[in-house]
Amino acid sequence: MKNWIVAFNRAMLWIKENTIKGNGIAVTSKEQVIYPEVTGYYIPTLLQWGERDRALAYAKYLCSIQKANGSWYDSKDVAPYVFDSAQILKGLIAVRGIMPDVDEHILRGCDWLISNMQLDGRLTTPSKDAWGNDEDFCSELIHIYCLSPLKEAGKIFKRPDYIEAAGKILSYYKKEKMDRIRNFSLLSHFYAYIMEGLYDLGEIELCRECMERLEQYRNKKNGIPGLKDVPWVCSTGLFQLAVVWYKLGDLEKGNSLFYYALSLQNPSGGWYGSYPAPGILSKFYCGRKRPYYFADAEISWAVKYFLDALAWKEKLGFEGQAMSFMDTIEKNNGRYMLIKEQLLTVGTSNLAVCDVGCGKGRYLLNLLEDCPENDYYAADISAKVMQNIQGLKDKQVGSMTNVAYNDNSFDFVYACESFEHAINLHAAFCELFRITKPGGKFVIVDKPIEKLGELDIDEWEQWISDDDIKAYAEECGGTLQIRESVPYESKDDGLFRAWIVTK
Repeated sequence: MKNWIVAFNRAMLWIKENTIKGNGIAVTSKEQVIYPEVTGYYIPTLLQWGERDRALAYAKYLCSIQKANGSWYDSKDVAPYVFDSAQILKGLIAVRGIMPDVDEHILRGCDWLISNMQLDGRLTTPSKDAWGNDEDFCSELIHIYCLSPLKEAGKIFKRPDYIEAAGKILSYYKKEKMDRIRNFSLLSHFYAYIMEGLYDLGEIELCRECMERLEQYRNKKNGIPGLKDVPWVCSTGLFQLAVVWYKLGDLEKGNSLFYYALSLQNPSGGWYGSYPAPGILSKFYCGRKRPYYFADAEISWAVKYFLDALAWKEKLGFEGQAMSFMDTIEKNNGRYMLIKEQLLTVGTSNLAVCDVGCGKGRYLLNLLEDCPENDYYAADISAKVMQNIQGLKDKQVGSMTNVAYNDNSFDFVYACESFEHAINLHAAFCELFRITKPGGKFVIVDKPIEKLGELDIDEWEQWISDDDIKAYAEECGGTLQIRESVPYESKDDGLFRAWIVTK
């Protein structure tokens, strides 16, 4: 089984090497021109994994190439596409909290989008040339994946016409194309667009029914074929369908697709669009039975959906372990004592304090009793895990690499045994630094890499190197202090270490 973290690092390198002039992601490893559509829906993924600067650069570029009528064109700048424009809108909506200038572009894009809606609710597009001529490969049904940004923009900007249009379009496709929605009718990549689109629009049970029907096509390696009548698999389709299963809460079904697709990763960190069927007979296949969807080019969207699947997998896996998480920590435990000690070095009252990766909030519960004059905040990957924490000023859902608080928000920040789960440690460090006020302090309490092997660890876990933290602190401009051993549960054996950073 391939290590997630190695696969993640390779994928991030692939993105770096296939970003064109800092502005957008390439179509494929062989077609090195910016793909606006994919650049757009990369933005939420990049933000999720802490790549804020790249996400902002992508967004600025997309705003610069928007056409006067509000549309965006294909990678060759030949024609406008409804689907492409909608995926770009997803990215701009995701980034608007840190880049408010995108709002005018979102509104213009949404106006153009609904201008393509027909009286009966059908959403047409000015050109389909890039889709090919095979309705059993790609069809207009993928426009279901265009509706969630329209609906979200309607809520944000108080535009009921956007929300009504999204509902009318969905109703049209459910009425006119339900058989093709319910049955595996396209390339798995495109069919997965429909499935995730349904989920994102709240059509949970229809999505679940369709996904269950799809199970009949599983191959002997637990993969779903690229098309219903071929043996080969589509890499991005596997990851996308894994995302849908994770969203539906089925870790087992999602994992089976995720690990199959993960095993196909090329040394470069990317994925070809399709791969041969498993087994020795595959070399004798010919015609349509041989992979023909970007079979020798690495597609940029496969990397995006790997990262999305990984994020959802980690979240769902974390929630599955929540019952085993401890609710309390003794006040004489050295880890808690260190957090309280460092908090008091910053001040004694009226401080904004944030626990990042708080779990059930056991440190917060003690601090609320011992230092009640402060305002306490929490951030965690799971709302479910945080649901019973009381007495906070605020709590927000977000990953270690995408903390849902503004720059310079807190006097004191800490992450206890959560940093090791970040996967992208550099981005997680930068997030802790970002949300800490100048002159403030953040503390990481976790396990040092020298102790690796003393405990079994999860697939997404990595222990911490002093050299890495020193490099991150120097890059960000923070002052680092290391506490070599932090006592815990009547032990002081170096299993826990503290990295204390002053901004």
